[in-house]
Amino acid sequence: MIRYRDLRYLRVSVDDLDAAARFATDVFGLQAADRDDAHAMFRSDARNYSICFSTAGDGDAVALTVAREEDLETVAARLDGAGFSPSKLTEAEAATRQAKAALAVTAPNGVAVEIVWRPLHSGWRYHAPRDAGIVEFNSVQMACTDVVANEAFWTKGLGLRVSDWAGDTAYLALDAAHHRVALYPSDRDGILGACWEVDDKDSIMRNWYFMQKSQLPVIAGPDRQAASRAMYVTTGGPRGLLMSYITDMETGPQIAERGPRQFANAARSHGIWGSVTEQAEFLGGDVL
Repeated sequence: MIRYRDLRYLRVSVDDLDAAARFATDVFGLQAADRDDAHAMFRSDARNYSICFSTAGDGDAVALTVAREEDLETVAARLDGAGFSPSKLTEAEAATRQAKAALAVTAPNGVAVEIVWRPLHSGWRYHAPRDAGIVEFNSVQMACTDVVANEAFWTKGLGLRVSDWAGDTAYLALDAAHHRVALYPSDRDGILGACWEVDDKDSIMRNWYFMQKSQLPVIAGPDRQAASRAMYVTTGGPRGLLMSYITDMETGPQIAERGPRQFANAARSHGIWGSVTEQAEFLGGDVL
């Protein structure tokens, strides 16, 4: 498996940058970072940003970090060998992403995956505008009309490892955490959602109450995933992006050592507590 340093950032196209910024800070609890006429970036931890909302027409993207410049060549060669076509970004394009160098490749679901080297790291302490308990950017959820093709792209092309399946939903690891990328069978393609880790389950519950008090949609949760054991609660963000708080995800070498497991194609695999959700990707075969 290629050694990636982290799941770095998410870029999401939106129609209204100001509305997206208000949601990110006032509602979800991210810290505003750098901004220009077409991009608004937000922090959740020590990195310079973990999500960027864009009106520039540069498309949706998810980024992975490599530690060494030569790792970019290794990833590019692996992608080429697996039948994918990566391209190296120009210095200006990498600078826009706040990285020293980067390459990009398009996943079968149409989302760009950007491999970045030397992304900008902040020297300032993350400070949330409200106490949501956020400690770091945790994972990304992808909607896939062809989940098999997308799994092959992420594993054979990029070198991530399947931790578990729930039905055909694939949880993919790049470090010691159970997963950083989750691929969900869907009737559409694109980024489904993003998850931010909070400090403990009390923060999950506080954010759930905040959603109710603020009349925000509670799309899923509070609940716990069967495979990762992560507890979560989910609301809706800009352009329908699912925005989740998550905690207690399983971490450790035992995940790779035991190999991937198959969980049932059922809603209870995505939420073992049985909280009500109408989100089709979280229902498995239990279609409404």
